[in-house]
Amino acid sequence: MQVRETDVVIIGAGSVGSMAAWQLARRGVSVIALDRFSIPGPLSAYAGESRLFRKVYKEGGHYTPLLQRAQELWRELEAEGGVELLAMTGGVTIAGEGHPDLEALLDASESYGLKHEVLDGDVARRRFPGHHILDTDTVFFDPEAGYLRSEKAVVTALKLAAASGATFLGNRKALAVEPQGDRWIVRTGQESVVAQKVIVSAGTGASIVTQSLGTHLALRPQVLTWFPMARENAYSAPDSPIFIRRSKDAEFYGFPSADGWTVKVAASVYLDEVESMERPPSWEPAHLETIRRWVGTYLPDLIPDPIRTQLCADGYLVDSTGLLGEIPGMPGTVAAVGFSGHGFKMAPAFGAVAADLVISGATSTDVSFMSPARFLDEGQTLDTLLLA
Repeated sequence: MQVRETDVVIIGAGSVGSMAAWQLARRGVSVIALDRFSIPGPLSAYAGESRLFRKVYKEGGHYTPLLQRAQELWRELEAEGGVELLAMTGGVTIAGEGHPDLEALLDASESYGLKHEVLDGDVARRRFPGHHILDTDTVFFDPEAGYLRSEKAVVTALKLAAASGATFLGNRKALAVEPQGDRWIVRTGQESVVAQKVIVSAGTGASIVTQSLGTHLALRPQVLTWFPMARENAYSAPDSPIFIRRSKDAEFYGFPSADGWTVKVAASVYLDEVESMERPPSWEPAHLETIRRWVGTYLPDLIPDPIRTQLCADGYLVDSTGLLGEIPGMPGTVAAVGFSGHGFKMAPAFGAVAADLVISGATSTDVSFMSPARFLDEGQTLDTLLLA
């Protein structure tokens, strides 16, 4: 069996792995990245055209330094690749009466001095005519929100990393990370890769990794939907924001039109948990009834019958917070998994932090709340990491 050698091996070349490869290669580090699917691939968590970017994050102000670093790195990736990836459209969150997200957004924005506006009633309806805003709703506007062209972003990072010498090996399953002297060896069905350092960024393939780290990764498939516009250019004007609705009877998010005639809207409704995305689950058309009803009620300028769908999935940990840091007992190995729906918007920051850690053992960005040791017993360590 062939043996390859490199400075860093990355296991999983999706959202975070591609960004880590770009960061390492641009710093002159030799990289081999492995993925169980093709690179790029249609079954990755970045599938489906776009992802939200928000500067004011209801999940907590502790994410703000990561979001700030991510925004800087998105702009660097655009400049190096000569492409547009991050569109700053502003973002509107429409919160129903008493919804806790509003207070969380206000706390996050005020804690870090982030720009925002709060509107309601007729003022909000005139500002955002494409939305059915109730008298009991409150509208929070984040002027530094927008959306990312997710698939284009990953491909750009892969191309730049390859141009700087990174090697990508797709359609092979990594089996384990094992010690070999003062280095690590990763075996696949096709070859072995020996490296000084390892980044595990296996995305939806990280269930066994998280199990070894003391927690469960729930794989939750989601059906993304695109609806045609009933009124021309209703959601494609230059000032059309990303949008989120959070109320007792509806939870969804969406994007300005990318093609001039359809709008992507995604419901916070998931298929049953699956063990793997290697065989994507089937689903019934009745699954779309909820999002059709919400679109018909709250987005009056859309035809509430989807013209396109796409299946994607993400991995969620029990506390909805990723694992990012060195694996206890395995110096030079970094886990970057389980980002629980937070992954893509911060992917370049997560990738850069992982690169920092394997290069120098430290990072200037605070990710202590993501420690891979937090689900292990005190003092518990690993010496081998199973991957499959």
